[in-house]
Amino acid sequence: MPTPVEEAAEFWAVAVDALKRMEQMHPRPSEEVFEQNRQFLREHEEKLRRFEEQGFDVETAKRNALEKQKADYLEMVAMAQAMSRKHPNQREFEIGGSETQQLYDQLLKAPEGKSGRADKFTCVYCNKTSPTKLKMCARCKVVSYCSRDCQTAHWKAHKKACVPVEKEPKSLPLTWDQVEAHRCAPVMGKTLEVRAILDEGAMRQVMPCKDRNGVVRRVAAYNNSRSIPGLRVGSLLRWKNPRFHYFMDGSSGARIEEADLKNIQIINN
Repeated sequence: MPTPVEEAAEFWAVAVDALKRMEQMHPRPSEEVFEQNRQFLREHEEKLRRFEEQGFDVETAKRNALEKQKADYLEMVAMAQAMSRKHPNQREFEIGGSETQQLYDQLLKAPEGKSGRADKFTCVYCNKTSPTKLKMCARCKVVSYCSRDCQTAHWKAHKKACVPVEKEPKSLPLTWDQVEAHRCAPVMGKTLEVRAILDEGAMRQVMPCKDRNGVVRRVAAYNNSRSIPGLRVGSLLRWKNPRFHYFMDGSSGARIEEADLKNIQIINN
């Protein structure tokens, strides 16, 4: 369940995205429709302002909400493309039901880490990401915390699942946020795992890819062939020693060069 701050930020992000897309429509919606969306935006901006005055981290909530909104939109585009490939003569599609669920599971579902592994770089309570390993729960050795305060606050929810173990489990694959935390430096000895959900390439292969948290960033091929062998919609991409990249168009993710290919594994079901 989202917190009240997260819920307000999600509604705010929906309004921001709706207004942006309405500006691009031809013909444009009526001024009345625009004003309804502007009012919706103003209402949730005011809610977020009040939360900020109370000391809540509104900026992080807004940033996460915009990321989720972007990922949801890309998923809808990817689903429409998948349905078009499956039914090339059909112009309208119903989202929902067994067929679209099957396509989602095959092509768009976030990669799942192996069970029993631990996320050692993200606080389970506040979701703060660290470039270095966080302190783990000494009892179960599965969840990690950025501070003692977060561990104390999370104990009520965690204690039922906290089972003592002797051996520390292996780490889960990295997420986009965990790679970004290294500020474009390679994350040596660690692996990023993402699923390609959409093909946007023209001159080179460019694919939005989703991590296990549902965050979507772009993977672009800057190697000699301008493509990554075997990579297609639905593929899992595993990249050892990954590094984050900020593209000139404002997007971000991974720039794959020729020397990186030896560290990349593509898995197709």
